Amino acid sequence: MFEISKSILVRMSFDENLFMKELRKLIIRSKNEETEELKDWCFNNYGNEYGDKIINAFNTSGISQ
Repeated sequence: MFEISKSILVRMSFDENLFMKELRKLIIRSKNEETEELKDWCFNNYGNEYGDKIINAFNTSGISQ
């Protein structure tokens, strides 16, 4: 699932709203170990663009920073 998640986020990264919408859906669907990997991947690839919003998405889903 992680590879599919990355693929979706890469395709949505041109638009902040779409990226965040998909990220929230992926966080809800992912397993705990995948969620941590997804969080790390998001920060490494999109932290400069969407860092604060990524933090918010993971915090509001119950995943601490």
